Amino acid sequence: MTRVIARRFNDRYGQVFPEPQALLTSSPEVPELDGRKTSKSYGNAITLSMTADDTAAAIRKAPTDSQRRITFDPINRPGVSALLTTAALCSGRDENDLADQIGDAGAGALKKLTTTLGNDFLAPHRQRRNDLAQDPHHVADVLRIGNQRANEIAQQTLEEVRTAMGTIY
Repeated sequence: MTRVIARRFNDRYGQVFPEPQALLTSSPEVPELDGRKTSKSYGNAITLSMTADDTAAAIRKAPTDSQRRITFDPINRPGVSALLTTAALCSGRDENDLADQIGDAGAGALKKLTTTLGNDFLAPHRQRRNDLAQDPHHVADVLRIGNQRANEIAQQTLEEVRTAMGTIY
């Protein structure tokens, strides 16, 4: 949507906005624990505010299926594939490699591996979050400074837009 708006504005008033480009990673879409979209009401997300035990409990509740062999198949096995994707993102490994590693060990082994990899990956981020929570004045200062910088950039952009549109009086 932003790209369309930038193109239309630039076509009409001249080059003002850079055209946004997609930034895709190896995982442009991350399914949540149950393979559905993220939603507070679904309770299917792992958050930084969770403890390691909370994360383990959430992963234990994630739906899988009755097949013993673990395979990566997002269409036919969304729950298993969502757990494999989570483990892969946390470890930097491929989903199919992780599935082969687990093999016939079943969903319990998959959930245990995902819990370990997820908690290991999130530990430093959670520590940083806890450190920041201990100093709310620092957080408020960072937000205030960021807000000032964003307002300066927005004002400069608005001046460029008004000049391009000829609405400076």
